[in-house]
Amino acid sequence: MKRTKLIEFRGGRTQLEMSKIYSVTQQTWSLWELGITTPLPHIMKRLQDDSGISMEELFFDAFNNQKSYNNSTTQTEDRNEAGR
Repeated sequence: MKRTKLIEFRGGRTQLEMSKIYSVTQQTWSLWELGITTPLPHIMKRLQDDSGISMEELFFDAFNNQKSYNNSTTQTEDRNEAGR
């Protein structure tokens, strides 16, 4: 899942330019945009401060793991039903 808000924040700058600003490799920045990895909390905070976009919006998938929540809820409900 691409992180469109992070890509929008980058604007016309290259991934390499952004990676230098945030002291990471271009590959790391790319992985963030692709949603494969997530920055450390202090970098997320800096991105939030610099962009004016909340970290919850920039990294929506990291803060809203609905699939895992639904799977966990379903498994709990299944166990409860089985115990009755």
